[in-house]
Amino acid sequence: MHTAVAFDIYGTLIDTQAVLTRLSDLVGDKAPAVSQLWRQKQLEYSFRRGLMGDYCDFSVCTRQALLFACRQQQVEISAAAVEQAMQAYAELEAFADVAAGLESLQQQGIALYAFSNGSKAAVRHLLERAGIADYFTAVVSVEDVRSFKPAPKVYQHLLRSCGLPANGVYLVSSNPFDILGAAHAGLQTAWLRRDPQAIFDPWDVQPSILLDDFSDLARQLTAIN
Repeated sequence: MHTAVAFDIYGTLIDTQAVLTRLSDLVGDKAPAVSQLWRQKQLEYSFRRGLMGDYCDFSVCTRQALLFACRQQQVEISAAAVEQAMQAYAELEAFADVAAGLESLQQQGIALYAFSNGSKAAVRHLLERAGIADYFTAVVSVEDVRSFKPAPKVYQHLLRSCGLPANGVYLVSSNPFDILGAAHAGLQTAWLRRDPQAIFDPWDVQPSILLDDFSDLARQLTAIN
């Protein structure tokens, strides 16, 4: 099977809900609103910087988004509390279904890649902490091309890293914008709907595979190939 599978990290393999728990300790009952806006602005800031050609480490987008979210919600947060919230991103765990799903794919001889807006160091740390680092052939980070998803050159970088044509590489992501970016670059796609309430963008583009259960990915790839 001449196929590689690349995985988005945050929200796809790694559960970001622990951030909400830490925020609750830091900002109290406004934590849900702060957390939602934090994620929204984190992505928006990366999109802006990608369009502007003003790359920075993804952690900068994350930190600035947290500050915005707190100010918008009129939450006073100390510098120490900001550092504690940021540290939560380095202490996240994998979703419970991830290890078994990766094991099934690896047993089929499929090359697996971690593909993220995060730096290689940050992603490797998360994968090692979660005990799943050994499943991956490589970590592919946008830092190598100094842009962010969904810029086309980011996905071209992934293809070069895999050494395969676009139709031989699947991107698995819980983020519709990531799926759309990969599809635009010609990759095969698998949208993992971690949130049953999530809606895919109505762009007349559909994922190659729709997953409600991560463990079903290996079966669906076998059926297609």
